[in-house]
Amino acid sequence: MNLFITGSNGFVGSRLMYFLEEKGHQVRGIDNNTQCNIQPHPNTVIGDIRNIEDLRKFNDKNFDLIIHCAASKHDFGISKESYFSNNEYGTKMLMNYATERNINKVIYYSTVSVYGHQSEPCDEEAELLSNTVYGDSKLSGEKVICKWQNENTSREVIVLRPSVIYGPHNFANMYNLINQMHKFPWFMIGTGNYIKSMVALENMVDIINFILNHMKPGVQNFNCIDKPYLSVRELMELIALNKGFKMPKFIIPLQVAVCIGKIFDIIGKILQKDLPVNSDRMKKIGTSTDYRAEKIRELGYIQKYTIKDEIKRTCKWYILVSHR
Repeated sequence: MNLFITGSNGFVGSRLMYFLEEKGHQVRGIDNNTQCNIQPHPNTVIGDIRNIEDLRKFNDKNFDLIIHCAASKHDFGISKESYFSNNEYGTKMLMNYATERNINKVIYYSTVSVYGHQSEPCDEEAELLSNTVYGDSKLSGEKVICKWQNENTSREVIVLRPSVIYGPHNFANMYNLINQMHKFPWFMIGTGNYIKSMVALENMVDIINFILNHMKPGVQNFNCIDKPYLSVRELMELIALNKGFKMPKFIIPLQVAVCIGKIFDIIGKILQKDLPVNSDRMKKIGTSTDYRAEKIRELGYIQKYTIKDEIKRTCKWYILVSHR
């Protein structure tokens, strides 16, 4: 297939470019970021999906399918306007381009954040109760694509809703936890007896390979979560199995951690900086994110890589980069 991948310099997109090429597909990509998380693919063009002229640079190709990974996705330090400009308006422009070029198949990387933080585990039937600007903007992107599909019901759409995606070369949530357990294994926030959903990068790209063969007219939604569904404590115990990592010695109650974070809120406001510690991050660390992904398994997907092995691989990579 001829595949067009947006966000192809990102953590997921850059891996997808090589992975799908190895599977025999022709790949082209676009990204407005010149920096690449892993290894830039030579078929990535620097451009912005919000600019139709940048998209038209690819008019020499007849794409069979778009895989839409591009997004503003950091938890902190991004304005509401930027989130919606990239995640909603950018998606509108991309769908306009798909219509213009008669591309009728789309895979959209959304997020479990569209469910918000609910008291019960969320599967694909859960109510969409996003409580963050990021989640709101990604849900708006979903609505844009659903509207596009409704305009021509023969169009084929799959919306993927992954949780935290982790692995080597990623410097987000999992990296921060691993870094803490290597450099500062003194304390943890709360007891850790709550679920934190996650999915390894290698499983995430393997899911793409799987669902390419399960597209059909309409919109299909799939959560993307690795099993088993681990608590934070169980996850930390897996990390501690690796050389150089230790379980924390002390527990700080969540409310105390949030109060400490509020002090850093004031400091960050004065310095006009997004500090690593703030009250929102403390709340997020102590909040359960329990999402379930049985629907895609019922379709036939089999998880290829275990959490234990992918954590081990990520820890080995962390040791290498931390000692450079």
